[in-house]
Amino acid sequence: MTDTSQRPATKLSNYRHKKILEMLSQRQSVSADELATEFSVSKITIRRDLDALAAHKLLDRTRGGALSISGRRLEEFFEEKDHSAKREKSLIGRYVASLIVQNETVFANAGSTTLEVIRHLRGRRAHIVTNNAACLALDLDPQQELILLGGDYRIHSKSLVGDLTLTGLHGIFSSVTVLGINGVSIKKGCTSAVSQETSINKAMIENSSGKVIIVADHTKLNCVSSFLTCPLSRIDLLVTDWLAPKAFCEELEAAGLQVVRVPDEPGPTP
Repeated sequence: MTDTSQRPATKLSNYRHKKILEMLSQRQSVSADELATEFSVSKITIRRDLDALAAHKLLDRTRGGALSISGRRLEEFFEEKDHSAKREKSLIGRYVASLIVQNETVFANAGSTTLEVIRHLRGRRAHIVTNNAACLALDLDPQQELILLGGDYRIHSKSLVGDLTLTGLHGIFSSVTVLGINGVSIKKGCTSAVSQETSINKAMIENSSGKVIIVADHTKLNCVSSFLTCPLSRIDLLVTDWLAPKAFCEELEAAGLQVVRVPDEPGPTP
């Protein structure tokens, strides 16, 4: 790869800086590896760019790249989330569904990625316990048992929350728990945008007698949202997609978390 950093320094540097900030505004996080490939420069050059932008408080530096200066992922309406990274979420959902054996009791929280897991469980006997009201729109398999938790309905996220939801969870224990979240960070752990939903997530983890799986497409990685769901140490597996920065995934693995990057596949997903 040719390092174009030998071009006129000021003009090119300003261009790269502007483009890096534009990428961060759209994606919340970037890795040094992908930036080096994007601009055809060395990683040393990119690190200098990121250090310069961090010095001016235009971004937050991470070990493998950079994070948007706000560092916060805000809540999106369910319809917005459902149309974002649709293919990636579908393939994540299919992979996680393949890990679930017959007759397991599965906790699944609210969210568009966990909805894909529930969708792909069709054809597999399972006891599904969820506060994800959006699953009522799915063509559910008659051999599955769906336990939809009660509670207050949040139209933003098509979720059920509150004391009634927590009470419903109190006497149920899962053999596998699947959680969607808004941010995964080395330092901050797994975070969510809505406090009421965070309490449901925590209750599901507390009543898990088996694996806890986080499902998060690449836009959620190296990001922090407002409320802590759990530290990385409480998670058994993170399933993300092929666009997830490899360097950041390696950092997560170095921290002790098992990570699966689901590969892309040609053609439509089921």
